[in-house]
Amino acid sequence: MRVLLVEDHADFASEVEREVRSIPGCELVWSASRDSALHRIDADEDFCLVILDRRIPTADGVLDDHFEHGWRVFQAIQTRLAGTPVWFLTATEDPDFAAELTNEYARQEDLNGRQRAEAMYRVFWKRRIVDCMRALREFANQHLALERIAITRPDDMRLRDPEARTIRLFGRRHLGSSVDVQPLGGGLSESRVLRIAVRAADARTLITTVAKVSSLNETAAEAERYRTEISRLRAGGFPQLTEKIEAGAGNTGGLFYGVVGETVESVFDRIVGRRADLQTIPPGLRAIMQPWYTAKRIVEVQVAQIRRRFIGDPSLPRVVGHLAGLDLTATENCLVRAAECCQHCDLHCANVVFDDRGQPMLIDFNDTGLSFACVDPVTLELSTVFHSQRTRLPTDWPTAENCRQWTNVEQFVRGCSFAGFIYACRDWAHAEAGSTDEMVAVAYGYGLRQLKYDDTDKALARALVESCVQHFSNRA
Repeated sequence: MRVLLVEDHADFASEVEREVRSIPGCELVWSASRDSALHRIDADEDFCLVILDRRIPTADGVLDDHFEHGWRVFQAIQTRLAGTPVWFLTATEDPDFAAELTNEYARQEDLNGRQRAEAMYRVFWKRRIVDCMRALREFANQHLALERIAITRPDDMRLRDPEARTIRLFGRRHLGSSVDVQPLGGGLSESRVLRIAVRAADARTLITTVAKVSSLNETAAEAERYRTEISRLRAGGFPQLTEKIEAGAGNTGGLFYGVVGETVESVFDRIVGRRADLQTIPPGLRAIMQPWYTAKRIVEVQVAQIRRRFIGDPSLPRVVGHLAGLDLTATENCLVRAAECCQHCDLHCANVVFDDRGQPMLIDFNDTGLSFACVDPVTLELSTVFHSQRTRLPTDWPTAENCRQWTNVEQFVRGCSFAGFIYACRDWAHAEAGSTDEMVAVAYGYGLRQLKYDDTDKALARALVESCVQHFSNRA
């Protein structure tokens, strides 16, 4: 357990450090001023607890100590490491300050997974440092118990300490002695979508969940989208949000969604398994999203406006070099009839899962919001070509020539072992889009976005863009 001590008196800091070193598994990091503490906070260093003097100088060695400098550090922690508890340790015994902190910043959280809320912010007096150290020992003991929960995961899966702590917090809350973690794919670079099974000491599964572990800001935003948009979907088409972790792991938190049974399969899993019912998945998803589609409205927009939902103008010059001189000007200026409504906006095959009930469910709502009505079916279809898990699928399809024929679905699926799934995605897109032009414009934007990623097949993405440009050229 790492503790940040912000204290300008070296002798007192040494006294605290001696006490901390005597606590098993406890490490103390010292900052002597506001600026040095802010530097550590800005660097997003991982601390389980901050012990903060109220009256500190602006910088190391400067004699301008003041209460407002300690308060500035406290505010920075609330903003940048909002899940980290702070204990004030001050020589100025000001009962009004303690009362103000309790009244204005009264936040209770389960910081160590004990199913017991404790104060995030506390005040201790330096002359009674023994009280602070006693509380620190208890906090460290609880943290050590948390760390004893084993996490089993694939060998190539690396978890940051705050991510592992978030997972352990969930495991301890459910009385587990170990947690099995499997990636479900998707997510941003700073977020993970995981299947988690909490197990007892005798290996019994206590609870299974789909988890989104990410920054606290992303966690809060997704929880709000769940409340306002996801909850409007057909019942059973999305897992219920059962638990949130918003403290105890610095700036990292988690959303935990209930699933039935231990098995969680994605659409990728089902394609790899050559399931005979793949073509039923897209219409099932469309039915789930029907409440979104009933609210759609028709607009007339330029192709460029649709493309910007996938890749913005500042990024466009970086991808045109992959297009071998292909002129996008006429395509960008084309007007199309489009339908707007709420969409998942990242509906790749790893973001549709099935638990033991076998019903498709949407997960990972990081990008959910207003978009064009065929974004989800087109994204679902093209994720079989461009998503990182595409490497699990047969490698003989598609070729660049297939992608060059994308607007002709019969030619596009030639040689595809799961053509029924592609046809079903295309039928869904045609049914909900404002026009075929909207669908092609969405694929155009999707293809351009793939060109900016290092790990995508540029030949396939370029061929897809060529197909879409040719469509609008023929229309003219």
